[in-house]
Amino acid sequence: MRLLLLSLGALLVLSGNVLGQGRVKKFTAPLAGKVVLRDVDDKYNVNVYSLEAPEVESERDMELLRDAKAQVAKMFPRRQTATAKKGTSAVPAPIVTIGFIADSMSGIPPDNYSAVSTGNKGVSVMNQNIAVHDATNGNYLYRKGLMAFSTSVGLNNTISFAPNYRFDPKVVYDPEADRFVCVMLNSTNQYNWIVLAFSQTNDPAGTWNFYKLYGNYANDTTWFDYPAISTTKNEFFLTGNQIKWDSSWQAGFKQTVIYQVNKWGGYNGDTPLHYQIWDSIGFNNKPLRCLYPLNPGNQLLGNEQYFLSNRNFDVSNDSVFLVKVPDTIGGSTALTVTPIVSSLHYGVPPNGRQPDTSITLATNDGRVLGGFIKDNELQFVSESVHPASGASGIYHGIISNFATSPVLTGRMFSVDTLDFGYPNISYAGNTGGANHSIISFEYTGPKRFPGYGAVLFDGSDYSDITVIRGGDSTIKMLAQKEQRWGDYSGSQPDWGAQGAVWVEGIFGRKDRRYGNYMARLASPYFVGIPQVPAGTPGTSKLYPVPAAEYVRLEFSVQQEQVFSFYIYDAMGRVVDKITDYLCPAGKNVIQFNTAPLPPGTYFLRAAGAAGEALPAKTFIRK
Repeated sequence: MRLLLLSLGALLVLSGNVLGQGRVKKFTAPLAGKVVLRDVDDKYNVNVYSLEAPEVESERDMELLRDAKAQVAKMFPRRQTATAKKGTSAVPAPIVTIGFIADSMSGIPPDNYSAVSTGNKGVSVMNQNIAVHDATNGNYLYRKGLMAFSTSVGLNNTISFAPNYRFDPKVVYDPEADRFVCVMLNSTNQYNWIVLAFSQTNDPAGTWNFYKLYGNYANDTTWFDYPAISTTKNEFFLTGNQIKWDSSWQAGFKQTVIYQVNKWGGYNGDTPLHYQIWDSIGFNNKPLRCLYPLNPGNQLLGNEQYFLSNRNFDVSNDSVFLVKVPDTIGGSTALTVTPIVSSLHYGVPPNGRQPDTSITLATNDGRVLGGFIKDNELQFVSESVHPASGASGIYHGIISNFATSPVLTGRMFSVDTLDFGYPNISYAGNTGGANHSIISFEYTGPKRFPGYGAVLFDGSDYSDITVIRGGDSTIKMLAQKEQRWGDYSGSQPDWGAQGAVWVEGIFGRKDRRYGNYMARLASPYFVGIPQVPAGTPGTSKLYPVPAAEYVRLEFSVQQEQVFSFYIYDAMGRVVDKITDYLCPAGKNVIQFNTAPLPPGTYFLRAAGAAGEALPAKTFIRK
């Protein structure tokens, strides 16, 4: 297995800032009703779904994307690279401090997302379901069907029941308001609605205010697909693609639109709710597609919101587009589109390989799937073919001075024996003036079952991969060779702890279905543990994990010195000091009994009197 990083020639320069082609129009929506989630009558939580490909993504509809993937395979064939194998990274890997299986009763694709409050209330959404968890231990508090959650306030079609189903759910926690916003879609024709729900309080099991927005707002026989969401101090933003009725999401694409909503009105249950829609957004008379609203780093933005788009269906392209909505509803209408050109090309990713070579996992196209803004910098991720190996890698972009004179450095992260899918990214602190991030992703390979992993980026390099949840088997849900793998994954900062991130993604279950895993990842730089001095990292190996009786740590040190060994809990607090011991230079071992500890996740850290330190190692007490 070789870790491949590309960043040479990746300096992108601004090629112009032009007035966007966007136009804006104001709308209102009445309050559809209020729902107390815990009281929703959903006795059997029934889900019925087809094991065939969805109609809008049938064989005929997928031709465009499959042609692009075939061209990619010819241009960048699969191969083991001849580059030297990268050694263990000096960047410490993110630590899984909390992890649990979230709601795994999904449709096809699973389309999973999550949000967690500062009070550790977790909301997990997948196609057809919404679940509320105690995020400290993963315990279910409530699980309800999306239909049951939303139809009690009249959000259903009374003419024919068939077009009523909920899909593409998204949820976000708003740290400014200490509340949640949930979005789900209904149907793909004249019954296409955007169902928008705002929690009245910080309790997601409590009351939600519901609104219905129309995908066919212009009466042009289009439906709204693939939502992406974000919040600012005053507003909620929602983007999606307008697709012609009875057409595929590729061939029937018309444009991507932006819904800008007064979030405080939603939280308060205002009727009507005020919002506006931006459409006709393009560059050089070509519409921009799949606009991704960038999320905040560690605090919400003010009156502006930024979005990113690329040429996500191209076999090879160098263009990225930065879109700015300048003001709150009723303010400036001077939307801008800034094109940026790169010498580091991206391209449509190949599908993911599995140990069962008769089936692959669909990676979709190369659209932007995650991004955040911190100070004068933004970072984003998308899938892309890696030209050296032909594998599906992760394109990681960093745009500095984005508001004035943007310059973007592009990188490519890949492992030649793995394929990565549906990455996301969140801010993970700052040291030495460099913004850190945690990039989470799904992975699969001819010798690895589909799993969920992450790396830490420290502003200059990536850590080794942390396996958040390894796969137990291949995924096979559909009758055909190409299996759905989801369309996105969740990531958000832990708003109550610097350097920590909540994530949610997919792994392969033993029964070959989708497993859904939710976890809290912590950067070793920001967990309250003494840090490894630059240039003097020790090496260590801890086992067994999980531990029933004892933990054994093998480690190497550069010089003789007294080491202090500490146990920390999942929140970075000192649980106990194990011992002080004079360790000679070279290899050493410490072994200790875990029986005095309550079951849970911990990590072990050792700091030397001469300044040497060992990276934190996670262990789990059964």
